[in-house]
Amino acid sequence: MKKTKILVEASQKSNLYEAILYYMEREKIDYVTYLMDYDFNEVSTILYIQDTDSINKTIFQKKKPVLFISEKKEIIERKEQINYIITNLVTDTIVYTDVQKEYLFKKGIYHIFLEKLGELLINKEGYNGMIYDLTEIKSLPENWVFHFDSINETYAWLNKKNKSLPNDFVRKVVNFYADKVYDDSLKEIDYLTEKLMEIKEKKRVVDLFICTKDELELFRKNYFFKLLLKNISSTYHFYYIDKDTLKEKEPVILESLLDGILLYPDCVYRDTYGDEISLGYVDCREDTIFLYNQYIDYVITHYGIKIHKEDDLDVV
Repeated sequence: MKKTKILVEASQKSNLYEAILYYMEREKIDYVTYLMDYDFNEVSTILYIQDTDSINKTIFQKKKPVLFISEKKEIIERKEQINYIITNLVTDTIVYTDVQKEYLFKKGIYHIFLEKLGELLINKEGYNGMIYDLTEIKSLPENWVFHFDSINETYAWLNKKNKSLPNDFVRKVVNFYADKVYDDSLKEIDYLTEKLMEIKEKKRVVDLFICTKDELELFRKNYFFKLLLKNISSTYHFYYIDKDTLKEKEPVILESLLDGILLYPDCVYRDTYGDEISLGYVDCREDTIFLYNQYIDYVITHYGIKIHKEDDLDVV
């Protein structure tokens, strides 16, 4: 028995085309594209994106079910099954960052589109002539903030994001003490192990530990904290900041940094330890990235004590 495949037919690559391939990969659906060599006999359904003014009419002459995606409603007369999605995403030419694409594919308008796409590809109800018109849905989010559905998803995202960073990018990390994190759980051990490997590989990292004197002593009993101190180098910088001092002199900044920050080129990840579902959320807004860069640089300059070895912590 031949394995059936979805043919993704378009005249050019686009954000919508990329979103569809993302969906196929995520759902483990066998597919081929107009850019590949393939056996048409193995094609079960044609997914046709009308991304130019003219329509490739030969597609509709082939005796295969068609999912027709276009910007404007246009009914095609044919005997074989055909369903429609109308969306202005066909002409979306905005250049998104990787994390913005991730947001749109998982949570935003592209996510809604992909849900309808999946429904029509599976087509349990045997629809023929079904039209989903998504043109009135707002295309861009207002806040570019997305949350995770689980702690596992949070750790998976962080590990993937950290591994994708260019070697010359300086990752700035703000750490606070919390039992929920430094609890020697398997997920946390895996995450910290990956971090140590990145540091040993000379990835550029600046760690800020903001804590009270008592919390510092708890940190110093932690195995991974000790390993971080032993790996301070020209590419891994370590700062201690007294939390009580920051609370007294910069309460607004302290509140903004709680419960921890990871600063990336295209987003800010913020820990929220009070969230029982996940560990934090991601903010993709450019002004947020700029603001947290300012906060972290300011805190380092005015309150940071640079640590070169563990004994330095004896006198802070």
